[in-house]
Amino acid sequence: MGNSKVKFSTICYVVTGISVILIIAILSNYFRDIKYSSWEMKKEIQITSANIASEYIYDFFEGRKASLSLMGQCIKGLEESNVAELEEQLLSEAGLFDSIAIVDREGSYICEYGKSGIENIQKESGFIKALEGQCTVAEELVTGSGGEQELLIYAPVTRSNGETRLVLAASLLESTLTRYIEKKIAGPGICAAIMNNRGRVMYGSSNVAEIIGKTGASYFSFIKSCKIITNNVGVEYIQSSIRDRKEIFLEFNYEKKEYISVCMPVDINGCYIIYITSTDNSVADSNRLLASSSILVKILVADIIVIFGLLIYHITDRVKLIKLLGNYGVLDRQEGAVLFEYIFQPKKRIELYGDFSHIVGNKFSPLVGEAVYDVYEYVHEDDAFIRGRLHEFFDSDKEVFSSEVRVLDKEGGYGWYRLTGTMFRDGNGNCERFVGKIVNANKQISMEKNLVQRAENDLLTGVLNKKTIEAKVAEQLKDKHEGRNYIFFMVDLDNFKNVNDTLGHIFGDKAIADTAEVLTGIFHSNAFIGRLGGDEFAVCAIYDAFDEESLMKFIIENAEKVCEGNRRQYSDGANTVKISSSVGISIGPKDGRDFELLYKKADEALYSSKNTGKNKYTIFGRN
Repeated sequence: MGNSKVKFSTICYVVTGISVILIIAILSNYFRDIKYSSWEMKKEIQITSANIASEYIYDFFEGRKASLSLMGQCIKGLEESNVAELEEQLLSEAGLFDSIAIVDREGSYICEYGKSGIENIQKESGFIKALEGQCTVAEELVTGSGGEQELLIYAPVTRSNGETRLVLAASLLESTLTRYIEKKIAGPGICAAIMNNRGRVMYGSSNVAEIIGKTGASYFSFIKSCKIITNNVGVEYIQSSIRDRKEIFLEFNYEKKEYISVCMPVDINGCYIIYITSTDNSVADSNRLLASSSILVKILVADIIVIFGLLIYHITDRVKLIKLLGNYGVLDRQEGAVLFEYIFQPKKRIELYGDFSHIVGNKFSPLVGEAVYDVYEYVHEDDAFIRGRLHEFFDSDKEVFSSEVRVLDKEGGYGWYRLTGTMFRDGNGNCERFVGKIVNANKQISMEKNLVQRAENDLLTGVLNKKTIEAKVAEQLKDKHEGRNYIFFMVDLDNFKNVNDTLGHIFGDKAIADTAEVLTGIFHSNAFIGRLGGDEFAVCAIYDAFDEESLMKFIIENAEKVCEGNRRQYSDGANTVKISSSVGISIGPKDGRDFELLYKKADEALYSSKNTGKNKYTIFGRN
C-alpha cells in the first residue's frame, strides 16, 4: 500500500513538473509569436490588408487616368476630321480599357473603339468636369450600348489656350472590374467591393452577392441585418465615419457565420473599399474541478486545467492568425510580390515573408541592427532618394507609404517595383513596426514611361521634339552654377531639298533619321538633342570649363564631328545626291540666359555658315 502511495506521489510530481515545463514552453512561444491580443492582431492584419487593397484600386485608376491624359496630349494637335489618325491613337491604348471614344463638346461621338457609347453623355458629371479641364473617374456605373454596366473615365483634349475642345471617354466593364478585384484582392473567404460615399455598393468580387447582395446594394442595409460584435459601432457610427473619411473596423455575425470587415477610403471620387473576411469562432471552455482530499492532486488538476485551457486558446488563436495571415497570400498572386516587416525595437530588424531569391538570385536572411541598411545595395543608384523619403516618413505621423524603385535582379539588370506599407506606432507616436510589400510593377511603370516618351519625343527620329527641348533647355538655363557653359548647336542639312526632289521622301526621312543618329553618337548623355522641324536640329551640351581654351577646344572638336558625320550621299541606283550640314553655335550664359536669345544668336551663326559656303560651322561673335 505504501509502495502504491509512493508511486502515485512520484507520478504526480513528475506529471506536475512536465506540466510546468509545458506551461513555460507554451507561454514562451505564445508571447514570442503573439505580441498583441488576438483582437488587436486581427484588427492590424485586416486593416493592413485593406490598406494594400486600397492601394491596388488607387494605382489601377490613377494608372488609367495617366494613360488617358497622355493620350489626350498625343492627339492634341490632330484635327477632328483626321479620323484615321485619331482611331490609330485609340488603338494604341485599347488594351487598358474595354472601349475608348472621342467625343466633341456637344456629346457627339467622333470615333470610337469597342462597345462604347451611352445616351446623353454630355449630361454626365464626369463629362462636364472634363470640359472644365479635369481628368476624372465617374461616380456611378452606367448602362452602356452593349447592355452591361460600365464605369467611365474622362480626360480633356485641350487647345493651346487651355480650352477643352474634345473629351476622351474610356470605359471599364463591371465584369472587367470584378476580374481585377478577384485577381488582386479577393479570394476564398475574402469578399471585396467598392461603395460610394452614400453607402451604395457599385461593383466587387463575384462573392459579394453571397453576402452583401442578399440585402440589396446598400452596405448600410446589410449591416442593419447583422449582429455587430464590436462595441460602440452601429450604422450611425459607420455613416458618420464615412462622412469624415475614416477607416472602419468591425466584427459581426451574419447567418450564423462570423465576419471581420474593414471599410477603407480610396482617393477616387470619395469611394470606399469594403474588405470582408470570414473567420472561425471557437470558444474554449474547460471548467472541470475534481474533488480530492489530496493537495497534490488538487494542484495537478488545476495545473492540467490551465494547460488544456492555454493549449486550446493558443491553438484556436493560432489557427485564426494563420487564416488571417493567409489573406496576405491572396494579395500576393501577382508575380514577384514579397511581404516584409521592419521592426524598430529593441533592435532594428527586417524580416521577409516570401521567396526573394527569384528577384535578386540569392536567399535573404533577416537583417539586424546596422545591417538593415544593406537593403539599399539592391536599389538603383538613381533611386537612392528612397532612403531619405523613408526616414522622412518614419519621422512623420503618416501611416501609409508608397513609392516606386528599381531593384537589382539576378541577371544584373534592374526592374521596377512598387513598395507600399503601413506604419504601426505606440501611444507616444514612436515607430514600432512597418509592415508592407514589394510588388513587381515593371510592365505598368515601363508602359507609363513609354507614354511620356511618346509625348516628348519626335516620332521619326526618337530625339526630343521642339516643344520638349525648348522646355528642358529653358529649365537648365535657370541654373546659376559658376563655370558652367551651355553650348547651343543649330544644325541644318545642306542640299536636303534635292534628296526629296530627286530620290523621294523615303530617302529624305532616312537622311533626317541618320542625322539624329549622328548627333546622338557624338554628344554624351548630359546633352539635350532635339528636332526643331524639317531638317533642322538643335543640341544643347552642358560643359563645365576651367578656362576659355578648354571651352573652345570642346566646341570645335564637336562641331567638326557634326560636319564630318553629316557628309553623306544617298542613291537609288540611278541617281546620287550628296549632302552636308551647316552649323551655328551660341554659348550661354555669355550669349544669353534664355532659350529664345541663344536660339536667335545660333540661328544668325547658322545663316552665316549657309551664306559663306555651307558644310562648315560658325560660332556667334567670332569670324
